Amino acid sequence: MPAFVHINLRVIDPAKQAALAPRFLAALEEAGGRILHFGPVARVLEGDDAPLPLAGVFEFSTLAAALDFYGSERYAPIKAERQEAQQARMFVVEGG
Repeated sequence: MPAFVHINLRVIDPAKQAALAPRFLAALEEAGGRILHFGPVARVLEGDDAPLPLAGVFEFSTLAAALDFYGSERYAPIKAERQEAQQARMFVVEGG
């Protein structure tokens, strides 16, 4: 069953973000993930909390694959840099 990682973010350091983006993509693809969407939030449909301005959805073949990627040694330094470059909220769901 596929799994989808959702991220809602604001870039706080554009230079760091630009430097880590190609490394993130390479690590994601190496782990079998792919980007389904990444771009601006178009419109808030419900809720009082304003979303951060950008959103992404990444697909993995399974929940285990998504969690393995997130916890991997390959992603660890990218994650640390990402957390310096972005303010983010992230979660994963299983597809049906």
